[in-house]
Amino acid sequence: MKNKKKTIIIASVIALIMLIGLGVILSLDLEKIINRISNLPHGLKELLMISLITIQIFIAFIPGEPLELAAGYMFGSVWGTAVCMIGSFIGTIIVYYLVKIFGNKIITMMFKEEKVEEVKKTFEKKKGLYWVFVLFLIPGTPKDVMTYLVSLTNVRLYKWLAITTVGRIPSIVTSTFITGSIKNQQYILAVIIGVITVIVVTAGFFYYKKLNSSSNC
Repeated sequence: MKNKKKTIIIASVIALIMLIGLGVILSLDLEKIINRISNLPHGLKELLMISLITIQIFIAFIPGEPLELAAGYMFGSVWGTAVCMIGSFIGTIIVYYLVKIFGNKIITMMFKEEKVEEVKKTFEKKKGLYWVFVLFLIPGTPKDVMTYLVSLTNVRLYKWLAITTVGRIPSIVTSTFITGSIKNQQYILAVIIGVITVIVVTAGFFYYKKLNSSSNC
């Protein structure tokens, strides 16, 4: 009875946080975010964007690309990348401890069972943190599910933060540098980065699918 009551309380709290976070994100228009935050004083606008990215890492089904693109446009390529990295760093810490406290319950609430099983099979095929790091480096792989699942293991927080922080750099940089280049009217550079991003994401997608196909054999 106690375990059932505890589960209901945990589920209710998580659901409430998810609904609030989702409501905040969905109620915001990207152009309005850029205009409003851009007019805020330095320090405050960076903190607000970091908070939004932190929420996105926790509420994993919310896409992170729009926020990364907005960060690159508002703060420039380099500083926009730094803002995204800080938000991702904090979000990963939150996810890590939430999974340690609530275990598999929070994962089943966040993701569909088939998506979790897909990533688990990939992990079984390519064991070890090295392969997790490789998968994190590839833009387009399901980093949200991996962030939750690997936190279930006995990996130390400092190792996991190092892997996720460095591993997220390519996907974040491609987003922030595209909009940063557009802001600086470097349109050719933006197109070049965009083309490279499409090529890398496509290659990463097929590589990830190949891993899943071989793990099913």
